[in-house]
Amino acid sequence: MRMRYCLLGLLLLVIVISSCNQQPELNSDKVLLPEHNVVWADTIIYEVLLTNPDELNEWETTKLQGVNSKKIVDDLFKMVYDGEKKAYNYYTNEELSIKQVEEIERRDDYSRDKLGKLQFTETWEMDLANKKMDKKVLSILLAYELYNDSNELRGYKAAFYLKDF
Repeated sequence: MRMRYCLLGLLLLVIVISSCNQQPELNSDKVLLPEHNVVWADTIIYEVLLTNPDELNEWETTKLQGVNSKKIVDDLFKMVYDGEKKAYNYYTNEELSIKQVEEIERRDDYSRDKLGKLQFTETWEMDLANKKMDKKVLSILLAYELYNDSNELRGYKAAFYLKDF
């Protein structure tokens, strides 16, 4: 009987010791950060103007002076048309075919020149030890300007979004 308890104790000791040496499994849903990194935003959504709809707003004009809006828009469309990125419907989250993206471009109320806003969805992490910030872009939404009958900006409408940057 004593031998049985000794063997059981020895087996238990081996299990405990071997479990201490195992590396934790990486869960794809959770990212393990270095201990000096902190998550500032696990998801943040914000908008960026591509064009200044108000010529009298000097601050917006100054902020946009170094932005090549046409290049950004053309590159995002090229990624879709070349099959490098998928376009998604903002309202349904369904993947759009290239034909559906072409249909968006043929709408009467749409033109690439009217793409006036991008909406970014990102995660932000801060490396406190090195004072460096890491921003990961999860998606970019393209929105175009809508005007009323008096040619005044009414707002913006989502064209589509791209993800996985």
